[in-house]
Amino acid sequence: MKTTKKIMAAMLSASAVLSVSVIAFAEDAPEGHITFYADKSTIGQGLVTEPVTVAFYEGDTGIDLVQRAADVLVADGGYGAYIEGFADVDNGAEIPAEIVAVCPEMTGRNTEGYLCSYDYTAESGWSWFLNGEYSMVGISDYQPEDGDVVTFRFTVYGYGCDLGIDNSSWGGSPALVEAVNTAELAALMASADKTTEEYKSAVQVLGSFGVSQEEIDSAYEALLSAADDNKENVGADKTSPETGADGIAAVCGAAAIACAALIASKKR
Repeated sequence: MKTTKKIMAAMLSASAVLSVSVIAFAEDAPEGHITFYADKSTIGQGLVTEPVTVAFYEGDTGIDLVQRAADVLVADGGYGAYIEGFADVDNGAEIPAEIVAVCPEMTGRNTEGYLCSYDYTAESGWSWFLNGEYSMVGISDYQPEDGDVVTFRFTVYGYGCDLGIDNSSWGGSPALVEAVNTAELAALMASADKTTEEYKSAVQVLGSFGVSQEEIDSAYEALLSAADDNKENVGADKTSPETGADGIAAVCGAAAIACAALIASKKR
């Protein structure tokens, strides 16, 4: 009788812990994930942030996600918060000739340790793209959806004309380069093996000024092929330390052992 009571107490304790673990897990579980990266190819310096996967939770805005992915300066321009600068090191690379041709008098950076609006030219700043398309809303108004790709790109000429945006319809400058969609490549890179030559090549392509859609698509196909070649290694570790799956499994195991002991006791 005493043994049964002890087993019942152990079961109740295990169940209580399990309930708390499951509730905590549910509260911490993200609503979805996006892919994020930042690009400074217009000044010839490649990427600020390589593609990464960022979780989002109930109530998150675009500002929250960018701050989760990178060290940024946030400002308020009267129409909502926006990203003024990204923490970044000037690597001294040469500015592309196409940019120099239209911006012959370029300055430098104004804030130590950051790449910000009004660096290099009076027209510079951070434009952002959603799923490969130039966004017409501020990042503070963006409501994330699972699978989205958010890209921040530094512009120095024509308020985005050096990123493939055509502003001639309102009297601005026409696009200086071809508009490209990098969303699929970025999403694949975020989950790819970063030690492969295909990934390193994709980083070079993504961070190159004036890259063509054909080059982007070729990098995507090469990275996808490399992933397929190594697919036996993909998903080998199914548990994530961030989800608490290991802890919940351990508690479930304890509860199962207690149940088995109780059944054995009753049989005796």
